Amino acid sequence: MKRTVERGFTLVEIMIVVAIIALLAAIAIPNVLRGRATANETAAIGNVRALISSLEMYRSVYQAYPTTAASWDVSMYNPQPPFGPPSFDNLLMDGGATSLVQGFQYLFTPVGATPVQSYAVRAVPNTGNSGTRIFFGNDSGQVFHCSGLTTTTTTPPLGMATINTVPAACP
Repeated sequence: MKRTVERGFTLVEIMIVVAIIALLAAIAIPNVLRGRATANETAAIGNVRALISSLEMYRSVYQAYPTTAASWDVSMYNPQPPFGPPSFDNLLMDGGATSLVQGFQYLFTPVGATPVQSYAVRAVPNTGNSGTRIFFGNDSGQVFHCSGLTTTTTTPPLGMATINTVPAACP
């Protein structure tokens, strides 16, 4: 009597494979999201540094920084050649919804009377997946950061952590 061999997988084997795939996904997905947030924060640091350089180029030509937060994008991109970094071209940089670049909103705050001799640039994450730190830059050329998703501070407070140190909580 010949026995026929049926080929295929049993239900138990398929359930084990599905369980292994679900376990691997549960481990991998949080790491991918954390990597995305880290990449966005690294890009924000680079963008703040690029904006600091652009504002210093603007100041070297006009002996002052842009005068208002509402018009700094016009000041940076209307001259030919433009001063601002290419990734920010054609964006409303006054804190509007269209100023998002890689999950961060960039805001400019002139400090002092006209002619403006100081400023602060702020990069605020749009959501929790974009990052967990807020970045500041100013005319000192340094980049500061603090942890938290909201802040009312427009300029980096005294004693705020530089990018090379552990961040404190945002004021």
